[in-house]
Amino acid sequence: MLKTMQKSLTGIALRDAGWNALVKSIGLINATRFILQYESGYGDYTQIKKDLFKGKNAADICRGIEKWAR
Repeated sequence: MLKTMQKSLTGIALRDAGWNALVKSIGLINATRFILQYESGYGDYTQIKKDLFKGKNAADICRGIEKWAR
């Protein structure tokens, strides 16, 4: 039987509650597989990647990540 919540949740709280319920019900791996069926993304990832990393090598990208992490 489904339980209904009485209070309205914020977007983040709603996602957290839904994710936690899903994981509790079917497990982490199956919950992840379920979500991936609905998260197909958008846009042209290949073109975005080419534009984002144009003229950069792996070391440049790593430095950028390290700088961002600080």
